[in-house]
Amino acid sequence: MRQSASQIDEIIDDLSQEFRDRLERKLVQDEVMRVYGRFSKAPIKQFVPVLTRRIARQELLREAT
Repeated sequence: MRQSASQIDEIIDDLSQEFRDRLERKLVQDEVMRVYGRFSKAPIKQFVPVLTRRIARQELLREAT
């Protein structure tokens, strides 16, 4: 899934910015990477960044409240 590395970095940056007042960047990064890892064996990689962003954001929203 190396082709998605810059997309994952962008997701981390975006979500870190969104949650900057509520969560530490490290926590955001860890959550994004945890979710991203769930798709390591996905046969179709095209949607992995979109799904990673969506699921990580949902989890971070729970964490931030």
